[in-house]
Amino acid sequence: MANHGFRTTGRPNGNFGAARVQAKRETLDLNSTILNKENLQIPQRDEAFTKLVIAYNTTTDPKLKAGLWEILKRRQATLNPIKVKPSVATDTTHWDIIKLTR
Repeated sequence: MANHGFRTTGRPNGNFGAARVQAKRETLDLNSTILNKENLQIPQRDEAFTKLVIAYNTTTDPKLKAGLWEILKRRQATLNPIKVKPSVATDTTHWDIIKLTR
């Protein structure tokens, strides 16, 4: 039986051609000092976006630059609200408009 390199038997994990690989926990750099919440420093929103602008201006990677641009574009849209013009009330009714078209 020739399967031509396409495995469809066994326990498929969604990626039929690749073997299952388990992550090696010893390669992760997670220790008690990193996971300590007293050392956790979350920057303020404006400071975080300032760092994103700096990263956008200094990176040369086009994929990273495109991703940062999308984030910054959404941020800029939230800072500049859409200006809605007030609606002008008309004196004509729906039936007046219909009479004009007949």
